[in-house]
Amino acid sequence: MSIACPKCGKLFSKETSVTCHLSQPRSSCHSSIRDMVDISQFAESVLQSRRPPDPSPPSEANHHDQSSHFDAGGDIHADVDFFEGAGEGFMSAEEWYEGAGACYSQDGLTFLDIFDADKYAGFRKDNLFYPFASKEEWEIADFLLRSPLSMAAISEFLALPMIRKLKLSFSTAKELRSRAEMLPKGPSWKCQMIPSLHRTKNPIQLFWRDPVECLETLFSNPLFHDKLDFVPHRVYKTAAWLTRVYSEWLMGDSAWEFQSQVPRGTTILDTILSSDKTNITTMTGARVAHPLLLGLANIRMQTCTKLSSKAFLLTALLPIPQYLHPTQQMRGVLEDRLIHQCLSIILKPLMIAAEIGIMMSDPVGNLAKICVDPTDLEAYFNACAVYRLNGVFTPFWQNWPLACPSVFLTPEALHHWHKQFFDHDLQWCIEVVGAQELDFRFSILQPITGYRHYSGGITKLKQVTGQSPPAAPRRFVIVIRALMDVRYLAQSPSPDDNLLASVDQSLSTFHQNKDAIMQLGAWIGAKKPINNWFIPKLELMQSITASTRKVGALIQWSADATEHAHVSEIKDPARQTNNNDYDPQICRHLDRQEKLQRFAIAMTLKSRILDPDEGDDEELIEREEEEPSTDPQTALLEELNHTCVTTNYFSKAKKADTASRGPGSHPPQTFIAGNTAIHLNYSPTHTGMQIDDVADEFNIPDLRYAILNFLQHDARSRDAIHGVGISRRSLIDHPSTLPFDRVQVWHTVHLQEVSFHDSSIVLPAQTLHASPPCPGWPKGRQDAILINVDREHEWPQSGLRGSRITWRDQYLCYVHSLKVGAVHPVAGMHVLKRAKHADGAPVGDIVPLKQMRAFVSMIPELGAAADARLTKATSTYYSSSFFLNKYFSKDFYHALYHASQG
Repeated sequence: MSIACPKCGKLFSKETSVTCHLSQPRSSCHSSIRDMVDISQFAESVLQSRRPPDPSPPSEANHHDQSSHFDAGGDIHADVDFFEGAGEGFMSAEEWYEGAGACYSQDGLTFLDIFDADKYAGFRKDNLFYPFASKEEWEIADFLLRSPLSMAAISEFLALPMIRKLKLSFSTAKELRSRAEMLPKGPSWKCQMIPSLHRTKNPIQLFWRDPVECLETLFSNPLFHDKLDFVPHRVYKTAAWLTRVYSEWLMGDSAWEFQSQVPRGTTILDTILSSDKTNITTMTGARVAHPLLLGLANIRMQTCTKLSSKAFLLTALLPIPQYLHPTQQMRGVLEDRLIHQCLSIILKPLMIAAEIGIMMSDPVGNLAKICVDPTDLEAYFNACAVYRLNGVFTPFWQNWPLACPSVFLTPEALHHWHKQFFDHDLQWCIEVVGAQELDFRFSILQPITGYRHYSGGITKLKQVTGQSPPAAPRRFVIVIRALMDVRYLAQSPSPDDNLLASVDQSLSTFHQNKDAIMQLGAWIGAKKPINNWFIPKLELMQSITASTRKVGALIQWSADATEHAHVSEIKDPARQTNNNDYDPQICRHLDRQEKLQRFAIAMTLKSRILDPDEGDDEELIEREEEEPSTDPQTALLEELNHTCVTTNYFSKAKKADTASRGPGSHPPQTFIAGNTAIHLNYSPTHTGMQIDDVADEFNIPDLRYAILNFLQHDARSRDAIHGVGISRRSLIDHPSTLPFDRVQVWHTVHLQEVSFHDSSIVLPAQTLHASPPCPGWPKGRQDAILINVDREHEWPQSGLRGSRITWRDQYLCYVHSLKVGAVHPVAGMHVLKRAKHADGAPVGDIVPLKQMRAFVSMIPELGAAADARLTKATSTYYSSSFFLNKYFSKDFYHALYHASQG
């Protein structure tokens, strides 16, 4: 049976021949994502002749949107040719969509195939690094072109006598850039003039590139070759399929529902669009850019949200015109209309890709009652205001199949939840507690290394009244705590049905007690109290659980990654311009940087292919030992990311453990205890310090007896877990002699944990302090830690069971114990109290450093009003009761939450 090309009609004998024909880069039938969609239509017709008709109706592409203003995305159904669909055998707790992601051919073009189709590919047969003379010359060129040096500075550098001796093929910055222009390119930039019926100060220019080509660039990027998912699936916590987990986008109901409506074998791709204005300059012209970034939701959450992954491409620079309309409000309407008009132009290729083979339906019906001419700007705006609309009559999603704002406008952590806290929750606290009291309480919290300390408070007041309002009422605290719980729960990367039920419960608690805010007069506007709850950010919180079930964990749609991308995509390129006419210069700079990136990836892959033995064998072995599950190609390509890597004490501990040690050598100063890596500096703070001197300096009168107790207990049971507060009266009555009289003392120790939800993610190390009195710290500095005192329980899986909160740690640690009490009914945090003997002396003991598990943050329980004599250096020392700050980190919060759920 002959099969025709859906583009040109040419006949072929088999399906794979058609695929190869469509994949030729210089052919008019060149395969892009849209062509892949065409193939799906063509291949489906062939499959229909081989199987009974599919009862599933055709569908329209879905649309997912997330950003600070909006993020639009569209589900494109494409039949890709380099991965296999879901197999028949899946895990007992997973349900995979059968028939999704079919592979129609193994002959598709790879990244290197497209790279080799460049017009200069022939020259690279003799010189792999053409247009540069050698690998060394390419490395110099790559360094100079990526550096922040100006063209004048680069030319000056190349003119140095020492550099001239290298006999480079380029001698000026202009020649260097001309050679960079010869490198294989990515999606091309376009400039389009946008006509306007209303006068503007300057012509409106739109710089953009084809979003389908950008999507294809992400889709075929070798850096993501093992980071992509294509098959919708449902994950359950147990084999009984009772509690469902929502993490990646493909685990949500939206992907599953859409897959059920497209032809069998189709692969759905979800695009993410993020747009927000960003400042290019500050205090010198106040120039602003409005970038539109594109991402692919099929890239796994851990990779997509990682700032160094560069999983978002700049697709357009939206114009920011200066309209000359006399009314400011009307100028805002015109700007909103222009954004939607530009997005309709930019996203048209994606809309076409989503429409192919899909029956259309009209998703827009809200404006049917508005009968005013949209060109009559003010009259139309007034008519829209009745329905609380912004005056845009052609939203960019109106021609996008199944585009529902209630689905693609998901709650977003950065601009919704965090900003809501500062805009509303914090303002309520200031009104109820008082700015002066609130600032003072923040200023006396003990500083934590690696975190900002608000020594001046957080309200940034220019003046204070000196009045001290009464303590915050019980119901008011419950309201604030409930909203905090919602934010932390909603940021879980793997929410399940139980967690979503907890979110709804916290929201219900807020609504039951929110009237306390009104009663206290805390909801204040510009001039008078507000008596309504018309808060858009609060309203969006009501859709957290519904959105999570639709599109997966909401943290993956946070604008953190796209906001950070503004630096590499806008701010850094802008610094390379002449500060005039930014947009075209930014586009040219990004085009050049993408050429360098593509060339670097290709050279890395090709160099490994030509010389597989290249590189340091020992380095390769080390990398395999550290990350045995990492694909070699992935490890090789990740070296291209020029980012700061978190120090991994886990890998260092493994190396130290395998290193040969003599019989008289010291134990390794980096080691793993449970799920925690512990690291001590190579040199101690004090060497050969007498025990009595240590006891005097740190004010530990029972130090010698504590060490004796530890040694005797350790001698009886070498691998025993040492507790805190065990009676040692017999030792005091009959003291023994220590086998040593001098010790080494460290004032700091580093603890590192892995993510609670993903053990492959190593968190930044936390520095703990245990120092004696010194200038600035009259009572010494001691941080709080969690130690394990029960072998049957292990942090973080067991929560606080089998653990004690302690401080004053050393290399054996002398610790003072804190009793972990019940959860406070109002604050929702565990209450900690100092453990004391009958004579009032603190309960302390020696425990091994290996029993440390985690850093914890404590908040002194200060009562209705904090003592004015307290400082950041003494607040912990003089307090006897504390709250265990479960909001210190998201991982700590979720460890306690899941332990409380059993």
